Amino acid sequence: MAVRWGILGCAGIAEKFCASVSRADNAEVAAVGSRSMEKAEQFIAENCPGAKAYGSYQELLTDASIQAVYIPVPTTLKTDLALEAISAKKHILIEKPLINVTDTQKMIDACKSQGVQFMDNTMFVHNARQLAMRKILDDSERFGRVKHVQSTFSIDLGNDENWAKNNIRMKKSLEPLGCLGDLGWYNIRFTLWAYNYALPTSVSCRYVECTDEGVPTHVMAQMCFEGGRTASFMCSFTSAFRDNAEVFGEKLSLSLEDFVVTSALDTAPFKVVKTGFGSKAETFPVEFKDEEVQCGVQHTAVVEAFSKTVLSGIDETWPRQTLDTQTVLDAMVLSASHDGAWLQVTR
Repeated sequence: MAVRWGILGCAGIAEKFCASVSRADNAEVAAVGSRSMEKAEQFIAENCPGAKAYGSYQELLTDASIQAVYIPVPTTLKTDLALEAISAKKHILIEKPLINVTDTQKMIDACKSQGVQFMDNTMFVHNARQLAMRKILDDSERFGRVKHVQSTFSIDLGNDENWAKNNIRMKKSLEPLGCLGDLGWYNIRFTLWAYNYALPTSVSCRYVECTDEGVPTHVMAQMCFEGGRTASFMCSFTSAFRDNAEVFGEKLSLSLEDFVVTSALDTAPFKVVKTGFGSKAETFPVEFKDEEVQCGVQHTAVVEAFSKTVLSGIDETWPRQTLDTQTVLDAMVLSASHDGAWLQVTR
């Protein structure tokens, strides 16, 4: 049985969602809603032929045959639209980031009340590579205790004058969290994943570069966890394209060059690294063990996992991970407003 999906909005990222659904056996795009019927029809013709077009979001939400909706609208518009969809008893897959913890909790509570699933569209956590890496990190005898996580997620599109002027990611009215929300969300989620979703005790965050409106375009952040464990990351719209991460244990480290979006559709590599001392410490020999996980397309894995919960029952893991990520994100926004001051993180 295939879950019937509706898409609320025709943003460019929704095109990728259609491609993801097309590979899933348990899902189909059945409807697309837009503020313009013409735009919905054009989107369908190009991305999901056969779906039904609606000239408003509200019309789609009244379609009782639609079980789940994907919400790719700008961050400042997500809460109200999501609450409308939840009231219509639609399961919710929503793009990240969300605007704040208060609104996130409001959406999660509404989903629980209506008996529908809530999940954010963080793709990499559904990749089979995460399970393979988890086994290594949990092997304390081999890897040791995780001590530090560092990651970078940067794109260079902000250096293009046209992109910087017109892309919604640079507009405070639509995406006020800038690169911290758009990219840093993944850095935070990866760090939380590495630490088995323990929250940091404190964070420090600096907006190194911002637009004239104050939208962050280059960010540096640090986290402290209980037991002397730490994390750091950089996210940017104005630096060379990178999405790499490394987890440091007491004995080994684990690194990957594509932690957000894999460099290939059906494989996902990572390395286990051990560095030692050479003779007289004149060299530091490095041993790499290359691992490669055979996996499906991670964007499709999200759709499959979500559709499975629609058919089999609610999974509270996903809203909890969203709330934890947003909690850390909110703390970083507050820290940045205080010139990077270290602030405590509380649920």
